[in-house]
Amino acid sequence: MPAKRKRATSGAEVPLSPTVDGEPPAWANFRSELGDTLPWFRAVQGGAYHKDGLAWGVLVDRDSGERSYIDEEVVITRIGGSCSKNANGDLVRVKDQEKKDLMVKCLLNSMEQNVPVGIIIGEHNTVLGKIVPHPYNVMDHFRITNIWFECIGKRKAAKVRYEKLDLQSKSWWADKGSLPPPPLEERDFTSRPNSAECNACSHRSFQVFHQGWMCLQPSCTRFFKIGALAAPANLTYHQKFLSYRMAPDPVIKPHHSLIPDLLSTFDEDDASVATSRVAWKGIVCPQCRKCISRKFWRGWKCSDDSTDISAQPQHSCTFEKMTRMPVVSLRSVIDTLEIAPQKRAFMPDDKFMTPEVDDNSLAPYRRLVYNIPGVGHITHLVSNRDINNHPNGPNTMFTQLQLAELGLQRFPLSNAVVTGTLTAHFAVNYGNPYKYVAPVNSKGFDEAPGAVLHALGRLQWATERAVHLAGHTSYPPNEMLVLGYFANMKIGYHDDGETSLGPTIATLSLGARSTMQIRMKSKYYKGQSSRNILLENDPVLPGCAFQLQRMAWKTEFEHGMITQTKYNKCRNEFFKNNRTQCEAKPCIKLDIHHGDMIVMHGESLQRYYEHEVVPESKLRFALTARHIKAEHVDPKDAHKGEFTLAGHQIYNGI
Repeated sequence: MPAKRKRATSGAEVPLSPTVDGEPPAWANFRSELGDTLPWFRAVQGGAYHKDGLAWGVLVDRDSGERSYIDEEVVITRIGGSCSKNANGDLVRVKDQEKKDLMVKCLLNSMEQNVPVGIIIGEHNTVLGKIVPHPYNVMDHFRITNIWFECIGKRKAAKVRYEKLDLQSKSWWADKGSLPPPPLEERDFTSRPNSAECNACSHRSFQVFHQGWMCLQPSCTRFFKIGALAAPANLTYHQKFLSYRMAPDPVIKPHHSLIPDLLSTFDEDDASVATSRVAWKGIVCPQCRKCISRKFWRGWKCSDDSTDISAQPQHSCTFEKMTRMPVVSLRSVIDTLEIAPQKRAFMPDDKFMTPEVDDNSLAPYRRLVYNIPGVGHITHLVSNRDINNHPNGPNTMFTQLQLAELGLQRFPLSNAVVTGTLTAHFAVNYGNPYKYVAPVNSKGFDEAPGAVLHALGRLQWATERAVHLAGHTSYPPNEMLVLGYFANMKIGYHDDGETSLGPTIATLSLGARSTMQIRMKSKYYKGQSSRNILLENDPVLPGCAFQLQRMAWKTEFEHGMITQTKYNKCRNEFFKNNRTQCEAKPCIKLDIHHGDMIVMHGESLQRYYEHEVVPESKLRFALTARHIKAEHVDPKDAHKGEFTLAGHQIYNGI
């Protein structure tokens, strides 16, 4: 990325700031790409990544804290935590940091155990004073040399000094055209900053600041004082503290490679690896060094033009790596394939709702029905070996979906906290367009492979039978969302309550077993939003928090016994004194196996409840059919939802 420039008063263009000398060994447009690619920085949010009691990676971006410092070999930043954002979006310290704080402890452990950390610098960082090439840039491995405490305003805060591990090579972020570092044999590794022992606590520490030595133990009575006076606000670092260097130590080795080389160990002919967890991690582009998240079912593509992320930096690179994707056998994803029961029993659990068990109305399926009064119902159609082995049945579809060119991709989440975060599954939409939590490519049913149309026939049958048995009118599906899950992928709590949808949602599960749980949405469980705003119309659902008290006030209000103002006041005062911070516990749990179908019916079900699906750590497909209301379909896309199933694609329940 070229250096930004501004126009001087003379009319000539001058650099806004110095440019760096080289290119980083890896970079990314979004921090989510870093987390997908770098094992030492999986932090979704926050400035540091820690695991197992150790710190592994650090991001210095928009806010590095007061008195931050970066040169060619040393980085000094605050340690994250104990802060919150003010009205301007700036981080403000809200409480004292202590040695027992998690991030401080992890960094102390890494320092004591000589574990280097990787550091990434973002384009919003102003401490370096140079324009970095990309939004996020990997710097290098650093060792932690010092951790101390300071006063930031009225609060105690921790700071850390990092020193570059490789002192022989010139840093890419050095000034352009600057001299390389001196050879190691010409370096002074014996000099140290001045140090002194505190008369009050006997703790010895370096002189960190030019203005004078002070005790940096936060528990000491002389903490952060020069003599008897509190330290001034305009402190600067002592030159000896910035310039001293630790002697190279061959024993100190990074735990992780700075830049992993996933493809060199990835056997694309090994079916056991093809859909494993590592298979959907990111890689570093061998051509341009960009961190590439795996967006495609069959592999990686570097160029940014494959997905529509608003305000995404434009980047064009020709590199792509598409794998052969060998077929994964059912035997490898279902451990009990040969010895599975001919007819699965329902195992009751006192923690969850007990369904109505029906073995007759939709035989050979076992029908389990979960009724939520006044809300809706969920029907679980339990498959068996005979159903799964039937021609064009679940066993055949599982293989056919792997062989078909479905166009499965991962897409950016629409409401992600971190921009660029991708769905934890691959998706493609057939029929009328449906966007759900991410914009998904939509294809017409005339483009759908046979396995998708066979699944559509089954879900059309399941929708009609389940809804009619409940005494309601069904709407035929005209859309199908196909989701593919590699190992360890899952979809968190969500609802399918878009206004464009009909009241029924039907899903066919193929491959690995999964667990589906349903719970009440937080605001209906608590009676107020996450910002403590009262619900204008509180349904007071069975099982919600403080149900009896909330229902008593609601009844009085609806019968005119109290005014709206009194009703709101009663709830506000009660919630203020009786807060519940927990989410609603799951009330329904479904163990979904290969060939099973789930039908959820009732608009109120999606309004008041949400569900999550967690597959086992193996390959799984979920094909979900819905009815998209005609008024929500763009006329130019209406043809996509039109279909006529062939005779062998129409399902009769066998």
